[in-house]
Amino acid sequence: MPTVSHHRFLASTRNLLLLAMLGMSMSTTAKQLPLWELGLGLGGLHQPYYIGTKQQRNLIFPVPVPIYRGDVLKSDEAGVRALLLNNDRAKLEMSLDFNLAVDSDDVDLRAGMPDIDSRLQIGPSLELKLAESDFDQWQLNLPIRANFGIGEQGIDESGFTFAPNITYFRNFEWREQPWRAGVALGPQFGTRDYQNVYYGVASEFATDDRPEYAASSGYSGSRLLMTLRSKNQDRLWVWFLRYENISGASFEDSPLVETTDGLSLGIIYSRFIFKSKRLIEP
Repeated sequence: MPTVSHHRFLASTRNLLLLAMLGMSMSTTAKQLPLWELGLGLGGLHQPYYIGTKQQRNLIFPVPVPIYRGDVLKSDEAGVRALLLNNDRAKLEMSLDFNLAVDSDDVDLRAGMPDIDSRLQIGPSLELKLAESDFDQWQLNLPIRANFGIGEQGIDESGFTFAPNITYFRNFEWREQPWRAGVALGPQFGTRDYQNVYYGVASEFATDDRPEYAASSGYSGSRLLMTLRSKNQDRLWVWFLRYENISGASFEDSPLVETTDGLSLGIIYSRFIFKSKRLIEP
């Protein structure tokens, strides 16, 4: 396992938590819930360093699970966000995502190149409810996010991403516990600045086997995300699988691409240790 610096450790924790909680809100029979809860647990993640390399990494680390059910600011089963609009058919939020840092010494294709900092993604996300029943739900999600590198040198802006997706949820019970399964599928797009973070090669880092390369804006591939989640008043279980394919992407011919797909697997288990005495309507 590669050595993970302090900011990369925080990135991995946030990234795993955000991935796992993506779109995973669940109905509950409780009439009132605590205003806030804090869970502590353990997470595990297996993933490629970036989509395009065959080299992979495994991370195991403690995971805090903060839940806050404010009127606008929320950190709960649906992720971390600021709710701007909410009605029966549409929801507009400011949402977050996180990408792990990449140590170029751990990736043969990037040997001698600068490391890739952890990347915070933030922006509006429009969620449209397409269909719903007592047990099923279909959604169209339209997130647009600005990307910022966060590292030892500070913060730098690195373009925008757009990742529309269709999401299906199914609620069910197993062993007298509530569960929700989710499947999300959609294309991804990025601006030139964002694509070059992962796939560009500046002239000073070009070699005979790695020529200079400038990525362009456009199609970035497709993503399939499958999640399985169960939460009760005491604990949280989450499993997820993410498959990404960059065939036909605008940067597919980059010298930093040796494969066109990648698979990530993750798991979280957490116990809720602290809870607010104040209760609110869910």
